[in-house]
Amino acid sequence: MRIPPYYKRPGWQRFFAGIIIGVLIGWVFFLYQYGLIYEGLMVKLSEQEVTIENQTKTIEELRSQQKEDNEENIRKLTVQKIEIHFTNTQKLRLNQLTLFELQQQALEELSFLDQKNIASVSDTEGLMIRTLENKLFEAGDHRLQLDVERVHLYTTLKIYAKIIPPRS
Repeated sequence: MRIPPYYKRPGWQRFFAGIIIGVLIGWVFFLYQYGLIYEGLMVKLSEQEVTIENQTKTIEELRSQQKEDNEENIRKLTVQKIEIHFTNTQKLRLNQLTLFELQQQALEELSFLDQKNIASVSDTEGLMIRTLENKLFEAGDHRLQLDVERVHLYTTLKIYAKIIPPRS
């Protein structure tokens, strides 16, 4: 059996030519539509990448700001500095070196309060006062005691004390 020669008949030639041209037109249409969709997706992807990058920067800025705020709050809520002021230095007429030594010894006694939480320092205020009042300080050739009059507690702990001769 033999296949009839369709290539010689013009009707079949037009049919096959139509199929080939249709396939080519369909392929061009497919490529065009795919290109449009792909281009739109690429633009959308680029926009999303920029948005993600901006959001990441914003998140990092917010995290660093929050970290700085937390550190600042911690600094604000802890005792940063301890100051001792003597209220009766004019009456006693002690020299500056003796006053300085007395102040340094008192600060050494209270060094455990440095960088402590203000709430815990407030809770141990009685212990702090008793520590200073019961200690006998030797400054130069003098033996002195302190009598705490006032305490101001904030990030700077200010203690106002009166210098008295030791109780026997």
